Amino acid sequence: MNKLEELQSFITEVCVTKMNMEVPQEINPEDSVEKSFQLDSISMMELIVNLEERYGCKVPDEDLAELGLKSMPALLAYLEGRSVHA
Repeated sequence: MNKLEELQSFITEVCVTKMNMEVPQEINPEDSVEKSFQLDSISMMELIVNLEERYGCKVPDEDLAELGLKSMPALLAYLEGRSVHA
C-alpha cells in the first residue's frame, strides 16, 4: 500500500469508526477531501484532530479552512511537510 492509499484508508477508518459515517465506495483522489468523504465543517475538524495525531503535526488555525479543499495528494504533501515523523 502506498502513502496515498494509506491516507485514504486512514480517513475512511476515522469516518466509519469514530464519526459513524458512511463512506462512498469510489473515492476520486483528485477531488477535495470534503467532497470525497462528504464532510461538513464539524466532521472536518474531527478528521483534522485525528490526522494531527497520526502524522505528529499541528495544523495552524489559518490553514484549517483550506485543508478540506485539498485533494488527497495535496493533503498528503501538506501533512508530510509538517510531520515530525517525516
